[in-house]
Amino acid sequence: MVDDKCVKRFPTPFNPLTTFDENGYVHYKRRVGSYHVLQSGIITDNGFVVPYNKRLCSRFDAHINVEYCGWNMMIKYLFKYISKGVDRVRFTLQTSEANITASSSTITVVVNEIKSFLDGQYICPCKAAWRILNFPIHERDPHVQVLAVHLEGMQPTIFKENSQLGSLIDTPNFGVTTLTEWLHNNQHDVRGIDLTYNDYPSKYSWDNKDKRWIHRTTTTNTTISRLAYVHPTAGELFYLRILLFHQKGCKSFYDIRTVRENTYLNFRDACEALGLSGNDKEWLTTFKEASSWATSSELCSLFCHLLLYCEVGNLLLLWEAAKPKMGDDIAHTFTSNSTDPNVILRVDTLEQQILLEIQETLLASTPSKSLTDLGLPMPSPSLLSFLRNRLLLEETNYDTNLLNSQN
Repeated sequence: MVDDKCVKRFPTPFNPLTTFDENGYVHYKRRVGSYHVLQSGIITDNGFVVPYNKRLCSRFDAHINVEYCGWNMMIKYLFKYISKGVDRVRFTLQTSEANITASSSTITVVVNEIKSFLDGQYICPCKAAWRILNFPIHERDPHVQVLAVHLEGMQPTIFKENSQLGSLIDTPNFGVTTLTEWLHNNQHDVRGIDLTYNDYPSKYSWDNKDKRWIHRTTTTNTTISRLAYVHPTAGELFYLRILLFHQKGCKSFYDIRTVRENTYLNFRDACEALGLSGNDKEWLTTFKEASSWATSSELCSLFCHLLLYCEVGNLLLLWEAAKPKMGDDIAHTFTSNSTDPNVILRVDTLEQQILLEIQETLLASTPSKSLTDLGLPMPSPSLLSFLRNRLLLEETNYDTNLLNSQN
């Protein structure tokens, strides 16, 4: 309770039907009636009932809140939180100053970082029992096949420090990647020439041991393919990745940059011939693709990278397309921290907040830039103090349509 109000916004209003709001959150049906229970002098009705699952509560003999969320961006937050790691604390074990003699100050102390880490590692009882019983640490379903992206002859190679380069090069699987084998497989297997590189795992599985593609014998396949991420500043490698989403049945790197029987000198020209670049299409596509998995802060960082290091022709067009994607966290945090469920961050206020974060990122970058230098709108100086005052924000950001319907 804060100021005699429930921070979880109970009691919730009565609702004749179960509905979903624009963010995909469910608002359950709550009947209006005379049924109520008197608890601790407080009359509780359907508005106080927390969504739950009867079977789970009975099975575990505990209060378990279960709610449905149909927000398509929820997958980003699921992977965001499981990737943060377990709770941990940083501390230092060192010899007390009282035990250090004057003569020892001239002696060089050899620090064994591995031993110090093992000595200071904290293993909780749950983690210890889990590993002693050999329970699985993690699992992934469905299977995700990562597809390599590299220029011709530029594939990464992993080898041991004491390996002989001569014998390493003579190894049959030296330099073999999913991309080189896709090109090689199309030369003698016509069953996959109608597939792009990204769609190839739908009919072929990658044998990581023998480094080759194997045609699938079953029609049921749940494998998801993902091309390795390439930053827009990578140049030709970035345009190669774009082409791999569209070119089919390629047998060599020359075929990848061949469009309508014309072989272009580089991958960028091939992208332009297919209409995949030019008019900032590549930058808009890059941002759109990243918005399906990246958080708002990561999208803001990507937007600043595009401004600083990429040849974006129309910055205002990119800004108009990108700003709705960069405000998810800001709007959600503002609404969650407010005790009033009717408070909704207005679009113009949200836009000013995004501009403020972009401006701070640009000023901290190297080389330092400003939104003014790039021809983008600056956050209003009169709104800077206003954006930092939560009380004013809550008083000026309400769902006006809802208030008008109630009055």
